[in-house]
Amino acid sequence: MKRANQFVLILTAFMLFFSCTQVSNESNQEDSLATKTAPAWTIDDVPVAAGVVMVNRYPKTKISFPGGVIGYQDLVYQQISGYRPQRLDMYLPADTTTTHPLIMYIHGGGWQNGHSRNSGAFDNWPATLAMLASRGYVVTSINYRLGGEEKFPAAIQDVKTAIRWLRANAGEYGIDKDKFMVWGASAGGHLAALAGTSAGVEELEPVNLPEELAAESDKVQATVCWYGIFDLTGMGEGGGPGGYFAGTTKLASPVNYVDETDGAFLLIHGSEDPVIPYQQSIDFNELLTSNNLKSSVHIIPGVAHSFIGESAESTKGASIEALQMVMDFVDDVFNQINN
Repeated sequence: MKRANQFVLILTAFMLFFSCTQVSNESNQEDSLATKTAPAWTIDDVPVAAGVVMVNRYPKTKISFPGGVIGYQDLVYQQISGYRPQRLDMYLPADTTTTHPLIMYIHGGGWQNGHSRNSGAFDNWPATLAMLASRGYVVTSINYRLGGEEKFPAAIQDVKTAIRWLRANAGEYGIDKDKFMVWGASAGGHLAALAGTSAGVEELEPVNLPEELAAESDKVQATVCWYGIFDLTGMGEGGGPGGYFAGTTKLASPVNYVDETDGAFLLIHGSEDPVIPYQQSIDFNELLTSNNLKSSVHIIPGVAHSFIGESAESTKGASIEALQMVMDFVDDVFNQINN
């Protein structure tokens, strides 16, 4: 009996010790967790400016691509009251020891749809743009106000604002301010051509620009247009999709602004395009060359709008052919500027 009582006492003491130890460990864990989750700032650290702050301070989203390319998504280049912020994606080459030429892509979608991260049949457009950046270019792809948000000239004003924003921030992103190329497809091809020919046209300039953007130029040195439209006067009084150009087809037509001060051009179109006839590219090329500009036109046989062919193989072949032409063109143009 005495031994049984001793056993009970020993067991009780052990359980009490274990319980105390567990409480102590839990307390230490809670203290450790509290230390780890303690806010980096206190209320005393909260910064407050002298006036209303409109700058977006949310940390940039940094993404790594093959070849050492770094991407930043959804950078705000414009905020107009009453509209969604206008954003762009940026792809930076690995070499940060020097500045690089800028390639700015403008998406299509009939001025009504589309996004900066898609183009024709390319299955992964961001990865494609990152591949271009790995060749020594700063590449960006922009969004702009669509027809449901505002009619023309809102989109080209946004394009011109983006060009100015990129120049104003050239130091941060390693951009050579004297080497800008715009490149667009379909509606984006039209906007690229308009940006490439209309620098200084007052009716198309952005309005109410911040001082730091107003001080920059929206002139570009090279333009690439995939299946673009350049003379919009044939749209008639309706003004195209959604009446986007109603009353402004002449103002919106790049053919009205071509002169010998414009940069180099590359025009690519499919021979079977039912949306925008390839004759638009042929006629525009003739106008450009007649003004002593460097320009070339390439009609890819057997493919329609967006380089879509009768088979997956023909679509891929035409898309890669057009992309290779762009790569050769940009290398050639900016190498000549260097020399």
